[in-house]
Amino acid sequence: MGLPEGPSYVLKSFPEGYQLYDHNKGPVKAPRHDPYLCGSIHVNRFRSTNEFIPHALWLMQDASMDRSNCACKYCAKLPQRIISDNMGLSGMSARRSASIAGALPSSVKSQRVRREPRQPRAPPKPYAAVRRAPRPARTLVGPDQYILPEKDLDIRAALHSADDHRPRWFRKGEVLWCLLEPPIRGQRPEEDIHLWPGLVEDVHIKTQAVAAPEDSMQEDRDADMERLYKEAADDGSGAEDVSRDPSAAGPSTPPLEAQAKLPWKVQQWYVYKIKLLGTSQHAFVTDEQVLPYLAYAPSDYILDRAREELGEFLQAVPIDQMDRDLDLMSTFDPLEPEPEGEEPGSYYAKYQRAVAPFTLAIQIASNLAQYWLPTDEWECKFIIPPPGSAAPGQSGPSSSHATPPPSQPPPMQPPPPPPPQATSLHSLITQSLSQNAIPPPGSGNTRPTMEPSESISTHGRLPRSSTLGQTVIQTRFQGLWWGTERIWTDELVRLKIARCQFAPKGTDVIYPPAGPSHSTLECMKDNPEAAHADPQRLGSSEKGLFMRLEGLFLVDVPNPDGPGMIKECRASGMVYELVDDDWVEVVEANKPAEVNGAGKGKGKAVDVPNGSNSPRANGELTFMSQPSPLKPAPLPNPDPTVPVRETASAILSQTSPEAAAVANNAKNARDLSAQLSHPVLSTPYPLPPATKGFKFRPILPPDHEVVVSLSLISGRYYPGLFHHPLMTPTVAHALSLSTDDGGLYQHRHLWAMEGLLPGIHQSMEPRQWRKSRVVMLQEADKEARDRFRDRWEETKMARLHPPRAEEEQEQRPVVGTSNGEVAMEVD
Repeated sequence: MGLPEGPSYVLKSFPEGYQLYDHNKGPVKAPRHDPYLCGSIHVNRFRSTNEFIPHALWLMQDASMDRSNCACKYCAKLPQRIISDNMGLSGMSARRSASIAGALPSSVKSQRVRREPRQPRAPPKPYAAVRRAPRPARTLVGPDQYILPEKDLDIRAALHSADDHRPRWFRKGEVLWCLLEPPIRGQRPEEDIHLWPGLVEDVHIKTQAVAAPEDSMQEDRDADMERLYKEAADDGSGAEDVSRDPSAAGPSTPPLEAQAKLPWKVQQWYVYKIKLLGTSQHAFVTDEQVLPYLAYAPSDYILDRAREELGEFLQAVPIDQMDRDLDLMSTFDPLEPEPEGEEPGSYYAKYQRAVAPFTLAIQIASNLAQYWLPTDEWECKFIIPPPGSAAPGQSGPSSSHATPPPSQPPPMQPPPPPPPQATSLHSLITQSLSQNAIPPPGSGNTRPTMEPSESISTHGRLPRSSTLGQTVIQTRFQGLWWGTERIWTDELVRLKIARCQFAPKGTDVIYPPAGPSHSTLECMKDNPEAAHADPQRLGSSEKGLFMRLEGLFLVDVPNPDGPGMIKECRASGMVYELVDDDWVEVVEANKPAEVNGAGKGKGKAVDVPNGSNSPRANGELTFMSQPSPLKPAPLPNPDPTVPVRETASAILSQTSPEAAAVANNAKNARDLSAQLSHPVLSTPYPLPPATKGFKFRPILPPDHEVVVSLSLISGRYYPGLFHHPLMTPTVAHALSLSTDDGGLYQHRHLWAMEGLLPGIHQSMEPRQWRKSRVVMLQEADKEARDRFRDRWEETKMARLHPPRAEEEQEQRPVVGTSNGEVAMEVD
């Protein structure tokens, strides 16, 4: 810069516009200081002195301010190391540090401690020892079968009910009725299309914070102030002391129990992504905008108008256009805005375009209701005990005694056989399942007819002769596709039969139907029609049955079409009936008869015909061929070889592994088999609420279950369905009908959905098994489109080749046809 050499120079000030900043980084108590020089219009900041020196020289020496003359790393686009070497700045930092260290006085310099010389050490000795060879760590084997997370989530969401949102009834893959807003209007209001069938593709939760009502906020404030006034009145002496000495009051703080009231509330609801059948459109709806498939059916007015419009549409549509769009049928959007205008022609055009996809959607849903499939299989391994290990009181192969119904005293029984040595409650339950899996002789896989006068009975079978227990691996399932519905085990389903068809008088293990409550009888006194009716019909006898679906499994049954065995899927679980909510259980009347012969009175044995292992009581078949095998045996005599301190655990382990686990303070958790089928003592989910005014009552003693064919299942149970916004008008209309118009029986399909009538009045009727839900959807869609294509081909041929006058004269007397046209039927 032309300055004389010798003296040391420092920068008097930074160039105009430049300023040094100290950037603190790291913890507050010990931050790291990073100095940055800012102010250049070309560079954001300079990080060190060496970076700024070339730029400063350019600012001081170049009058043209041409940036190409600047040699800094940012303007020259060169590494800082090369620039420092060219300008001799590389050793500047090292020299500066050395000069600072040399300027320190000798007293400040630290003196190095002199280290003592090391003593020579002897070389280490080699190590040698003998030990046991280590074993590898024992790896824990996790379960290879588990409860499906989707099942647990669906059941818990259906049982959860709160004021802020409704329970989630519907599941992925189910077919529902989706509300159209606005509806597709026809020529008359009763012809309007309000609901469209759709498939649930996804479900998610939506959350929103809304402002709390002012009334509730004001009530909360008033309640808080009243509480504070009361506290001040109770503490009058303290107030006087504070008024005399304000400093004694301390800081003003709210009471500890005072809670702040938020000015908003959080609302949550479920949103369903629905694929509208017959189209390519999707709809996002809430629980208030969808209905179960069985809860609604298009009226006759809608179906008749749809058939008429479909025939007119196929006669008017261009042939080439229909051939091109036949496989798609997806251009129509049921949710498109309604055309403006009040004239019928302005909005009826949308109705005419909706007829073809609407009939196709109804047919797809109807086809899908014909399919079923058990899903998520797992293997349940259990041991069937030999006949000698049956519980006391069980009938042997040659036994002809039967336990009478609870209303009669039990007969005298012979002394029980010796108790088993290793019989668990779980093995007894699985033995019962295996017995129910064997059908009675001569019975085929036929569907029962639902006549009111019929009574359904279940026959038991004795175990096969074997000297040792048999280990059986049974295939079970966690879920079931039942038509348009997704059913899981551990939830309540409706059955087709009425209570009066299932042991109408009760048996040794089935309670008789419950009668009406006292309040119901009092109310019926003022009704002349009900006064002469049978009181039992006012109870649960005429109502439907429910089953907690605790097991889905496969059994081998004889092939009805030929020799050999085939697989059949059956369901098991506890059965419930509907009773009045104030109905009182009569324990003495409903208690099952004891099997040890204790009781008064005499019993008479009834001979059993040859070829039948089912004993009879009073000439009627009982539910099982022997007293329940689910009752554990009495405690056996202690084994003298077992130490005294372990006697209790040893005895319990022979009769009840669960009790032995508690006695030994073992891990009190159910294994995987118990979690999936949980046949012992507990169930993981509570029962859903019954319809208003009723409650559920089990019709079997504890530790019993019923095994039925899947054909007896009607479908899912939706608690509170009558209170759904879309169902309220229909229920109100059904209750308002007079006897001349059909009365309540005209809408029996509604009452069957809540169990007030047998489920046969509104049920799924699947008949065909398919290997997956995807295959069901594909075949249902293909079959519906094939039927539509056949109908179009017939109409097209009639249009291309119209009949001659003679043929038209012959076809004129035919009733119900037009130009040889056959209406497309909708199942």
